[in-house]
Amino acid sequence: MKRKYYYLLASFAFVGNLGAQHNNELYNDGALIHVQAGAEVHVWGDVHMREATGNLQNNGLIKVQGHSYSDNLFQQSGTGIYRVENSDVNTGERQFIQGSYAVRGGQAATGVNDGSFYNLELANDQGIVYLVGTGNIADVRNSVDFNAGATYNRIVTHDINATGPITYPANGSAYTAVFGVMNPATGLGPLANNTVSLNGNMSGVDAGYVQGNLRRAVSALGGQYNYVVGLEPAGAGAQRGMQYVLLDFNANNYDVITGFFETASSNAGIAGLECSGEFIDYWGGSDHGEWILNDITGTGAGTYGVTVYPQDDNLITAPVWIITKDNTFQGTANDCGPSPVGLSRSGFNGFSEFGVAATTSALPIELIDISAVGVEDHIKVVWNVASESNLSHYELERSEDGIDFELIATLDAEGNTTNTLSYQHEDYDVRRFQHYYYHVRSVDLDGSFEYTPSVVASIDGYGEGFNENAVSIYPNPTTSNTAVAIHADQQMSIVMTVMTASGQLVHEQKLLLNSGNTIVNLASNEWANGVYIVELRDELSGKSITKRLIKN
Repeated sequence: MKRKYYYLLASFAFVGNLGAQHNNELYNDGALIHVQAGAEVHVWGDVHMREATGNLQNNGLIKVQGHSYSDNLFQQSGTGIYRVENSDVNTGERQFIQGSYAVRGGQAATGVNDGSFYNLELANDQGIVYLVGTGNIADVRNSVDFNAGATYNRIVTHDINATGPITYPANGSAYTAVFGVMNPATGLGPLANNTVSLNGNMSGVDAGYVQGNLRRAVSALGGQYNYVVGLEPAGAGAQRGMQYVLLDFNANNYDVITGFFETASSNAGIAGLECSGEFIDYWGGSDHGEWILNDITGTGAGTYGVTVYPQDDNLITAPVWIITKDNTFQGTANDCGPSPVGLSRSGFNGFSEFGVAATTSALPIELIDISAVGVEDHIKVVWNVASESNLSHYELERSEDGIDFELIATLDAEGNTTNTLSYQHEDYDVRRFQHYYYHVRSVDLDGSFEYTPSVVASIDGYGEGFNENAVSIYPNPTTSNTAVAIHADQQMSIVMTVMTASGQLVHEQKLLLNSGNTIVNLASNEWANGVYIVELRDELSGKSITKRLIKN
């Protein structure tokens, strides 16, 4: 039996009665259909692709006004465009893709056992293209365009009836089909004309994303991969619409990662300390939900970061937020943020559930600075605060190695105030020429607490004057806030400025230093990533010290 070949070399249409819907269909029961570059094929009905010998070599443009069906044997190749569009006939009707227009496996199966599209364009006038079936129904090897027509489309990865009412699942786990981007290129490029707002809230977004399951091929070299996933659009306060999440990989072997959003998933865990001593006791999954992400092998490894964009009005107002994994605190310690929208955390390995958590308590103090200085036969520790909120007391702790601290004094706090306050303690239980480290634990009325940075001092023999060695910045590089540690041999008036590498001023502050060590906190978590120049200038002598800070 000879194999059938169809070569479509120019504009070609399967034409019949323009009023007929889902007639004039294209059937391929095992033939090779070749569409050359520059050619257009218009199918005014449905497309059916079948059999292991069935091969669609599309290097041109195919416009389909009906549904697309295939079995799991059909092959597709070429670098052309497949457009789902109902502009001529079937206007106002649903369009769906059913069967196996997909890469049947991981990245190694691309082009080998492959029914996927190269470029898929969505132009349904109802703004939705449905995937019908279970598992990987449709993939693209290059890109999908969510707005190839007059209306932004979204992909719904769930079985529907051709006619009649549609009921959407409330959770991503109930969506049976999967849409895939098997192009391992990073970024949003393979998801063209999506409606992601990288710098804003997306509560009003109701198109240009995947409703249900999205899988992406991931490069072994790493990079950023965007999951424009969510649930059915709905009003404010309902966990619907786009629930965007971004993954930032280092070198890995994950191959393909699938993600969806689960509104009914709680991330409740054991309350504990994180974010530099914050008491994390609020679990946002109970009010919002979680992102569920998994690699197809189940054995992939490699570290990565997560950035989430929860879209609803139900999360509480809190000063400190953290991303949880599998209902626990994982990832890089103290990698936290001030808002759940755009919240990032790094250092994860392996996949499953990601939610947001926070502290329900306001920060007990707003620390201005802390210093320690040796004075003849004792060391004087001073800390200044701009405010206190529900604060019980302070506990001053000391260490000889900077690691193991012991309690040496307890001071009552004012409690609740917006006035600037100064606290001090004179430590006489010290030896000469021994360095002593101090930090203060501020304890809230509910028992939660946070620590100040540590300072160090000694009696005699300590201090190098105002020079390069007297100033240090840590952590550096930083992903959040930064502390500048300054040692002075005498009282000094200093002006500190922070500028971008291009010379733009981002921070300026005047400091009155006491003799000894002073810690100044910089809110670098609010700055853009890049290189910054930190300059400290003595107003009396004009001498300046310059340090380089890297924000990642």
